[in-house]
Amino acid sequence: MSTSWKFLKLIRDNFLSQVLSEPTRKDALLNLPLVNREGLVGDVIVGGCPGHRDQEIMEFKIFSVKKKKDSRVVTVDFRRANFKLLR
Repeated sequence: MSTSWKFLKLIRDNFLSQVLSEPTRKDALLNLPLVNREGLVGDVIVGGCPGHRDQEIMEFKIFSVKKKKDSRVVTVDFRRANFKLLR
């Protein structure tokens, strides 16, 4: 099995999906951003050259979900209190 087939099998076995579909160097797809969830990366833009190179810049946004912190409200159980100690 060739190295490229091993790589493709690894991507498939780990449920990864490719984000970029546009070439980043002439007609070649050199940058290969992979994600493990749909909707994690978006607004992918390919364009512009850094200096005098033939590669293009790839920009994207990473979306994250802020988790709601658990509320830790403490309530006092007066049924278990020992009021004799207070006297």
